[in-house]
Amino acid sequence: MDKATLRQQYKELRKNLSATERENASAAILKRAATYFDLPHKKISLFLPITRFLEINTWPFLKEIPADFYLPVVQENNQLTHIKYESMAQIKVNDWGIPEPIFGDTIQVELLDIVFVPLLAIDQKGYRVGYGKGFYDQFLINCNPTCIFVGLSYFDPIPEISDLHEFDIPLHYCVTPSEVWDFR
Repeated sequence: MDKATLRQQYKELRKNLSATERENASAAILKRAATYFDLPHKKISLFLPITRFLEINTWPFLKEIPADFYLPVVQENNQLTHIKYESMAQIKVNDWGIPEPIFGDTIQVELLDIVFVPLLAIDQKGYRVGYGKGFYDQFLINCNPTCIFVGLSYFDPIPEISDLHEFDIPLHYCVTPSEVWDFR
């Protein structure tokens, strides 16, 4: 299936989940990720959920995992920079509805240990469907080769995305409410 079709289909699937189902799934994903990966004291890129897109609730990661979290900020050139999370006082929702830090220390992407990546759908090779802007593919290409890319998804992987591009970057893992998928 192509990305445009998958994007529409998985937005609809999210809408069909109740608020309770989304919260339970988010909690299960957090628990599974915290158990499977060695997260304490790592430098972690973590997206914060866009409420209107019904994304996985990643806010509890900040409270429950003793790590250095760096939150992505979209720059005018469509690049992502990352700012260290210190407190809620840093966070402001931008014009696109994305909660971002508005001040703080930045990190060079090469120093990140783990990147948690938002997605709508993912295939069994680790390729993802996002919102179509390419922010994460442009960012992931610059990460250290030892950095681990982890998608977070309400849904299990599909067999294949039919219209991959040469710049698409596969993820190493995906955490769902029921399983950790290893694509390496």
